[in-house]
This record gives sequence, structure tokens and C-alpha cells, in this order.
Amino acid sequence: MTQDKKVNDLISQMRTAVDSARAATAATPAPTFSKQPAPAMPALAKTTETNQSRALLLLINELMSGVETRFGIKPGTLVERKLVRIFKDMPMETLRDWVESMNNCSPDHSEWQSLVENLTVHETYFCRDPDLMSMLADDILPHLLNLRKTQKQLQIWSAASSTGEEVYDLTFSALRAMQKAGYARLFDGKLVPESGWGLFVFGTDISNQALRTAKGAMYGDLGMGSFRNLPDEWKGMFEDVKIAPANAMPGVKYFKIREWIRQCTRFERFNLMNNRPPVMGMDLVFCRNVLIYFEDPIKKAVQTMLARAMSPGGVLVLGASVQMLTPEYFESRLGKGGPWYVRNDTRV
Repeated sequence: MTQDKKVNDLISQMRTAVDSARAATAATPAPTFSKQPAPAMPALAKTTETNQSRALLLLINELMSGVETRFGIKPGTLVERKLVRIFKDMPMETLRDWVESMNNCSPDHSEWQSLVENLTVHETYFCRDPDLMSMLADDILPHLLNLRKTQKQLQIWSAASSTGEEVYDLTFSALRAMQKAGYARLFDGKLVPESGWGLFVFGTDISNQALRTAKGAMYGDLGMGSFRNLPDEWKGMFEDVKIAPANAMPGVKYFKIREWIRQCTRFERFNLMNNRPPVMGMDLVFCRNVLIYFEDPIKKAVQTMLARAMSPGGVLVLGASVQMLTPEYFESRLGKGGPWYVRNDTRV
């Protein structure tokens, strides 16, 4: 039996066991009550239940350790409680076999992917931090365009790009900054780089589901969705959708990123635990909303990898609450939107 088939069989057994246990619980008649006091629970039953709870927590901790080792994400107490609710009805031997089998699988295995999809949060929206967007337009992009005016090429990487909003924010911001500097112009209703200039914006994420949304570039106008903080000047990024997506929600209006923005972008799956960056020579790297889930040694390893991906003079932007742990590779600057870090010449 192949490893994949063994894992799939165990998953099937796990789901069948949980469904059977729930069905049996639902079929149990409701208890009748009398005035007689309920018998005290035997000490042995209490001990057995306690031991099973401890065994379940140990297996879940082992599973979470596997998530941290493979993906850097350290799930918190809320995630642990969620898994306890999911697995509590499963026979302990089935769960133990499944966790053991998962430990023998690579991070690319479909079951690890499915688990991470359910443990990670992809909550984001356009122009999420207006102060940062202003700092990007007023300080960071002019610095980079002046630095790259000879090469006439601007390369940007959004690490942990989720469902793509940040990538399209960065693309639109870069095109507007290029227009202001005389390196892009409006042509036939499109904002395009001048001849000889190039713009490349790269988005990566661990989640295949998030990447599908990002590549589709279509977003619904929900009350607290992607458009909750959209300034008027950002609306030029979008066009109306005449045919709603297959999974469209009733009554929700959808918009799509315009083609002249999408053609500057590309999305790929990438695990930040990989110390070899997927791209090199980056001028601007955003890694803002994922490092908060990592422990300091992993944060430092990721920041080192990001430094390796950057050109001297390039800019790294981290989350406001994330400490810079590799100062040997960067010079710190502070703007109205928070700190930003300029890559120096030190080799990684």
C-alpha cells in the first residue's frame, strides 16, 4: 500500500468514525428523569475519561507541532480547542494512526494542505492601512523609482499575499507613482509604463484556495469584505462583472481587477519556511500579516530569506508589531505609516 493510499484510507476511517459516533449520539433516546438522585459516576469511568482527554490533547499537540515545523505557523489555544471539538468523537487508535501517518508526509501532501487551509486566516481587504499606503506613495516608491531610473525596472514581492488584495494595491500604487514621476502614462483609459519601463508584482501564499481567489481577481462587495475601506481614487482599479462567478452569493455585486493591472502580476504558491526565495533582485518586499504567527527563530530565518531575495537599496516592509531581527542587513527608517527597512550591501 502506498503512503498516499494509507493516509487517504486513514482519513476515510477517521471521517466514518466521527460520522458514526455522531449518528449514534443523535439516535440515542432522550433520557427520562425521576426524582431519584442520579448514581455517582464510578471513579474508574472518571479516570478513563481524563486519560482519554490527555491522550487527545497530546495527539493534537503533536499535530500542531507538525504544522509549526512544516509551515512556521504556531497555532494558538483557539485552534487547539477547535481541533478538540472536531476529533473528540474519533476512536483514539484511528486518530493516533492518522497523526503518525501525517508525520511521515511532506508539507506538500494534500492532507497537510487541507489542514493548513482550515487553520490559517485569509482576512484582508483593499487599502488596508491608509497611512502605510500614503507612506508608500510619498516616500518608499519615489525612493525606489529614483534608485531604478537607469535599469527602468521595478520588482515587487508580496510574501503571504492571501487572496490578492495587497498585490493589486501595490501594483496600482506603483503605476500611479510611475505616472507621477513621468515613467507611466494614461493610454486608451489604461495606466501603462512608458516604453522601456517594466513593472513586475509577485504574490505568494501557502494557501491554494487563497491563490485561486487572487488569480481570479474577482471580489464581492460585501458589508465587511474586500471593499470596506476603499478610497474613491482606488475605484479605478475595477470593472463591473457581467457574469458572476459560479460560487457567487445571491444579491452580491462583483467587481474584477482591470486587465492592465493584472498583466503586471503573477501568483505562485510558496512556503516561507523555504530558505531559498522564489525570486531574486526584488526592489520592494511586503511581509506584513504572517510573521505574527511565528516564533522568533522562525521570524529571523524568514527575514534572512527575504534579505536574500532583495537588491541593495530595496525596501522591506514588515507588520507594525513585528520586530526587525536581522538588522545587519537593513537600515531602518521611520515614516508616518511605520518603519521601513532599506537593504544594505551586506551579503547573506
